[in-house]
Amino acid sequence: MELPTSAVLRQPPHSLPILSAEELLTQRREPCNRIEELVGTTPKHFEQFYGTALQRYARFVQQLPASESHHHAYAGGLLDHGLEVLINALKLRQGYLLPPGAAPEDIVHRHDLWTYAVFAAALVHDVAKAAVDQIVTAYSADGGRTWVWNPWIGDLPDEADAHWYRTEFMRNRQYRLHEKASPLFAQRLLGAEGMAWLASDREAFSAWLGWVSGDTLQSGVLGEIVGQADGSSVARDLGAQPSPRTTVAAGKVIPLQEKLITALRFLIDERELPLNRNGAACWRVGDDLWLVSKRTVDALRAHLMQTGHSGIPTQNDRLYDVLQEHGILVPCDDRAIWRAEVAGDGWAHELTLIRIPLARIWTNLDQWPEPFNGQIKPRTLEHDTRPADAVLSSSSEECAESGDTARIATDTPPPAKPDSSPTGADSKPLKQASSSLGNSVIDWVRQGLADRSIDYNQPHARVHLVPEGVLLISPGLFQDYAHAHPEESWETVQKRFFKLGLHQRTTSGTNVHTYQVVGGNRATRVNGIVIPDVERLFTPPAPKPNPHLRPNSR
Repeated sequence: MELPTSAVLRQPPHSLPILSAEELLTQRREPCNRIEELVGTTPKHFEQFYGTALQRYARFVQQLPASESHHHAYAGGLLDHGLEVLINALKLRQGYLLPPGAAPEDIVHRHDLWTYAVFAAALVHDVAKAAVDQIVTAYSADGGRTWVWNPWIGDLPDEADAHWYRTEFMRNRQYRLHEKASPLFAQRLLGAEGMAWLASDREAFSAWLGWVSGDTLQSGVLGEIVGQADGSSVARDLGAQPSPRTTVAAGKVIPLQEKLITALRFLIDERELPLNRNGAACWRVGDDLWLVSKRTVDALRAHLMQTGHSGIPTQNDRLYDVLQEHGILVPCDDRAIWRAEVAGDGWAHELTLIRIPLARIWTNLDQWPEPFNGQIKPRTLEHDTRPADAVLSSSSEECAESGDTARIATDTPPPAKPDSSPTGADSKPLKQASSSLGNSVIDWVRQGLADRSIDYNQPHARVHLVPEGVLLISPGLFQDYAHAHPEESWETVQKRFFKLGLHQRTTSGTNVHTYQVVGGNRATRVNGIVIPDVERLFTPPAPKPNPHLRPNSR
């Protein structure tokens, strides 16, 4: 950027210089070269459709972070993440024959366009984070004049006299709004020529539109490729896999306790663990955050596993131990779990909770959530020998887990159940009755689908909508339940589930149905249990059936 000869450079504190696209990409020459190798086209064609788009992307995102405190949360993180997703997606694309099911000569003819569709989907997927998640303040060369950059009007380098900038994340920003806004930047990045080429193939264009608009069913294989590429980049940065950025730092390994804190911060910031209301998962009182114990660690485990982390303990007690050993949670005497009454305006529930100082989750006071307009009253643990994760009141725990349908607890203690008498500290939890265990599975799946800790209609998901109802992948879903509830084997869990009689048998009288996965490069089958009553698991309106599944035998 040219400056008047009289200009004096004076960099404001915590600011970054506005750089040209060439400067930004020269610092990242290796990934840019790798992208060109994977595309495998002529230099002229690459520059026209790919190189120019990369320059526009770099010029727009500058050195902004990809997130506040999750993946790629550092200066330049959004650009690094974008390039890494592109590389991952183009690598994966080489393993697919696109478009799916086309004749060989058609696949050859449309190869380059489908490669560009993958590139375009990966490039656009996170670009709006710069516009809807962050507030960027621009500074003049001497630092004497400031103004807020409007990304909807132009790039930072286009603004007269802008030389430095500083960013901060919006408070109370809307969850995943960037996913809805990113398509609005597509033509700005791809240009008229790129959009015209993409739109010339209706099938590729439809899949691309499906991905950028959040319709995973419409995006099909293209969405599968870019989604997996994005997940791999996030996982590597969070320590699930070695990353080019971290291997330089002597094989950096992120300890489990740090992964747990990072995941917890993300789940709360993104509202996946609801806060400060009836049916929430956590409440802020003073300088502490109180969290429903089992719901929280189940969500932490699911999030870490979904983002590619391995070696996550399957027993909740072990996760409590890790948090307690590293001074992350405040113990109740020598135990991780507190029993307390959470009371708000017209409602109260007795729950099992963990207590974590806010400063352990957010080091910046400005990031702390608003206080809870209610009370938390800890109960005495004297003579209480029940398991730490036992439900203090079945109705109140059900209320806390159910979200918007929480019931008001009364002062009258619930009647004791025949199988819920206290056990010794070293005793194993008593087995649940068959109907109780089966219904627990239903409640667990329904809650997981509601908070998206259990995915559906996605590749490798455990739940799919089919024309016949809801398909629960077996034995995978029941193995997942057993991992979260180690007192039961998955075989027992599945048998108790069958006792409910909610499933539909095949014409031959067996419990398990076989479905064919269509649209891929090779035939794949999945086995599962069909629940005809969709509303047992999904609140209306239910999602549409997965078009990639067809009954193989009935």
